[in-house]
Amino acid sequence: MRFRTSTAVTVCVFAASVTVAGCSSSSSSSSSAVPAATSSASPGSTAQAGATAATQSSSPQAQAAGTCQPADLSLALGAKSGVTSQQTLAVDLTNKGSSACTMEGFPGVNLVGAANGKQDYAWPLLRSSASYSKVTLQPGGTAHFDLTYLPGVSGDGTNITVAKIVITPPNDYTQAEVTWSQPVLLQDGATHPGTYITPVVSGS
Repeated sequence: MRFRTSTAVTVCVFAASVTVAGCSSSSSSSSSAVPAATSSASPGSTAQAGATAATQSSSPQAQAAGTCQPADLSLALGAKSGVTSQQTLAVDLTNKGSSACTMEGFPGVNLVGAANGKQDYAWPLLRSSASYSKVTLQPGGTAHFDLTYLPGVSGDGTNITVAKIVITPPNDYTQAEVTWSQPVLLQDGATHPGTYITPVVSGS
């Protein structure tokens, strides 16, 4: 059972050259273990999707909806679960716009913080192998993606002291960020790291 303690956070949306970009497809797909930040020339793709206001893309209204833009999304840290050695954090994205929008696939996600002697070290996360499909958010609808991670332990390898999560939503090149204070075991050179992200699905 997951106990939800959703915490609203400040979102800073800005246009920038892409250091993070997710990927998506027009059909359901199984992702490979490739950095979400550099895996595709197409833009971002995020999250597990919103509660009652999120619907699948089979309806005419869903197909008419445009891609969710960062300026119309409010971010918050959601449910947290798992054991001491590996935990999962949900990152909620709520449609604060006046019209429906869609997301599909994986987000681009960077953990940014202090590591390797740098204060703004950026670690682009890999994707899980989960399949995905298009999700539509009505105004007020919430989506989320899961960030599974290995908490950093003093003396247990090299950690990144995360200060924020930088996110590029599906099919977009504009970034948003959410504050997160958490030490994470740095595995940016690993083929199969214990820290990774999941794609968009329905539900919160």
